Amino acid sequence: MLEMKNRISSFARLQKQSLKPVVQTSTGGKTSLIFKPVKRVGIYVPAGRAPLFSSLFMAAIPAIEAGVQELAVCTPPGKDGCADKFVLAAAQMCGIKKVFRIGGAQAIASMAFGLEGILEPVDVICGPGNAYVNAAKMAVAGMGIRIDVPAGPSEVLVIADETADAAFVASDMLAQAEHGEDSAAICICASSEIARQVANQLESQLSALPQSNAAWKSIPKWGRIWIAKDAQEAINAANTVAVEHLELMVMDAGKLLPQIRNAGAIFVRTAEAFCDYGMSGGNHILPTGAAARSWGGVSVQTFGKWVYVDEISEAEQVRLAKKTALLARMEGLEAHARAAEQRSKEKRVEK
Repeated sequence: MLEMKNRISSFARLQKQSLKPVVQTSTGGKTSLIFKPVKRVGIYVPAGRAPLFSSLFMAAIPAIEAGVQELAVCTPPGKDGCADKFVLAAAQMCGIKKVFRIGGAQAIASMAFGLEGILEPVDVICGPGNAYVNAAKMAVAGMGIRIDVPAGPSEVLVIADETADAAFVASDMLAQAEHGEDSAAICICASSEIARQVANQLESQLSALPQSNAAWKSIPKWGRIWIAKDAQEAINAANTVAVEHLELMVMDAGKLLPQIRNAGAIFVRTAEAFCDYGMSGGNHILPTGAAARSWGGVSVQTFGKWVYVDEISEAEQVRLAKKTALLARMEGLEAHARAAEQRSKEKRVEK
C-alpha cells in the first residue's frame, strides 16, 4: 500500500506543474487564469464485491496535491457492520479522519446534500461504483453538484495482432470482467488465428477461476472477440466505443497511438492491472459507457477550477469605453454599453 501511495503521489506532484497561472500582459492591463482548489471533496469507495482501497488512494492523493482542505469518505459496511480494515488503513495513510459507513445511492446523496450536524455538502464527489452509484452521481450532477467522471461498470477493449501473447490478452480481459457481472471485455483481433488463440485462453483461464468470480457471469454476457479487416477498422471501432481501458497489444502501437481519440486510459503493450494498483502512477478512476468521448480520467485538475482575473488600468478603461459600448449596443445590451461609458465620464486619462 505504501508503494502504491508513493507512486501515485509522485505523479500527482508532477501534475501540479500544469496548475501554474497563465498570464497575458498588455498595454494598460493584465489577464490571468488561476487554478483554485475546491474546499471539500467526498470520496466514494466501493466495498460490496471487493473493498477497493486503491480507489481511495486514486481520489484522495490528487485532491490533497491540488490543495483540497477537507476530505470525507463513504464506503459500504461489511456484514459485521464495520468498514473494511484496508479502506480504513488507506484513509489513515492519507490523513482522512471522516469515514462514513454508507453505501450506494444514499452515500452519493449524503455527500451531495450533507447530513445535518454530521457531514457538510462537498464540492466534488469522486470515486467509482456500480450502475446505481453512477446513476446517483449523474443525478446530482444535473443539480449542479460536480462529479469526477461517469464511472459505472468496468470495461476493457484490447486490440491484438499476431505479436500479442494470447494468454496476456485473455488474462487482461478477465481482470476487468471480474469487477462485476455487467463488466465488458472485448478483443479486436487482426486475424482469425489470434482470435482463436485468445478464445482458447479465455476459456481455459476462466475455467481456472473460482465459480464465485464475477467473470463467470460477465464474460458470457459482455465478453466479445471480433476480427477487424485492418488496423484502421480497429482504431475506428475503438474511437466509436470510447472504452474505459484500451490496450494496444500490437507491434506498431506507437504508430496507432496518435490515432486514438477516445479512451479513458491507453495501455501500450502493458497490463491494465498495473495501473489499477498505482504501479504506473496513473489513475484508475476513468469514464465508462462511452463517456470517454468527452471526459478524461481523474487528475489533480479534477479537484479545482480555473478562475479568470482581469486587471485594466483606469486610463485603459477610458480608452476602451467607446469600443465596448459600441459592441454592447450591437448585441442590444444598453446597460452594458452605459456601464462601459461610465468609465469615460469626467475621467482624466493617466499619462
